[in-house]
Amino acid sequence: MSGRSPNAMKLQEVMLRRKMTGFRRNLQFTYNLKKGETLMSGKKILSMFCIVMLFAAFAGLEAFAQKTYEMRLATPLSKNGSVGKGLDKFAELVEEKSAGSIKTAVSYAGELGTQREQVEMLHDGALEVVTTLASGTARYVPQLGLFEFPYIYKDEAHLVRVLDALEDEVSRLLAPHNFIAIGGQNMGFRYMLNKQKPIYVVADLKGLKMRGPNPVYVGMFEALGATGTTTDWSEIYNALQTGVIDGMEASPDMIYSMKFHEVAKYLSKTNHIAACVYYMIRKDWFEGLPPELQEIVVSSAREAAAYQNALDIEVQEQSLQKMVDEGLQVNEVKDLNEFMTTLEGFKTSYVKEKGPEWEDLFSKITAVE
Repeated sequence: MSGRSPNAMKLQEVMLRRKMTGFRRNLQFTYNLKKGETLMSGKKILSMFCIVMLFAAFAGLEAFAQKTYEMRLATPLSKNGSVGKGLDKFAELVEEKSAGSIKTAVSYAGELGTQREQVEMLHDGALEVVTTLASGTARYVPQLGLFEFPYIYKDEAHLVRVLDALEDEVSRLLAPHNFIAIGGQNMGFRYMLNKQKPIYVVADLKGLKMRGPNPVYVGMFEALGATGTTTDWSEIYNALQTGVIDGMEASPDMIYSMKFHEVAKYLSKTNHIAACVYYMIRKDWFEGLPPELQEIVVSSAREAAAYQNALDIEVQEQSLQKMVDEGLQVNEVKDLNEFMTTLEGFKTSYVKEKGPEWEDLFSKITAVE
């Protein structure tokens, strides 16, 4: 039997219960505190994760914004001609609209080789844009030479309508060769320049060795009684100067921009062909651009082409007058219909002999009003 009194035992029991209650309360407080710290830690981790993800997203956007593409443009023509100025405008618009995402570099007047060599560079990936059509791409699709066929355009506006209408067709024909055609440009009706005599009638061409850029021109000269030959654009000045050729043909602005009138002084207004070009763009490069940059390239090409087409009509007249002021002798032919009639047989037989692909494209060109 215990020596403690009942009251003492009761007091001890009460004290024990109090200690147990305090212990439970401390335990609950500690648990709640730890739970709160855990929740706070979880919130901190989530916040840090969100911040990291935001930085990653911004870094990705910045990397996208800073990604740049190279667009190297070239023309065999002079920087001072309407096509050269149009090409400058194209490059300027692309850089401006892309906010520097596309960096451009432009070359002129055979700095990167002949027209044929420039088109080969475009095809092989060393350039992204070249101004060309019949004389440059006909080696891949020969019937494109029809765009520079004698006496098929009524005037400059008609030529531009044809180029716009046939843009998709030209791109379709050239797609297997890695080209896209955008922004057709008029280069003016062409006259005949030679160093021997004025040309008034078809018979005046007999015995002259005349340069043309492709087989269509060679065939035309031969049908008119001259001897046709091809010489690269960059070699014409020297060929005229040395007598390798007697003459050539081109628009007044093209002649003036290359100073050919310095070595041949007779210019006859035959209006035989209206030359033209597109911005020929490398297909795989274009398709590798983000959609928004593709749109910028297309809209810039069309805007630059419109600028060139408006400019060309002005500069043709200005260039002609400048050459007259410098001593060039200019004459009208006696009867333009004589030249047109003489070439009708050539045109019909040439297309027929070439076959159905030529006939198909010729019908599409001549169908445009």
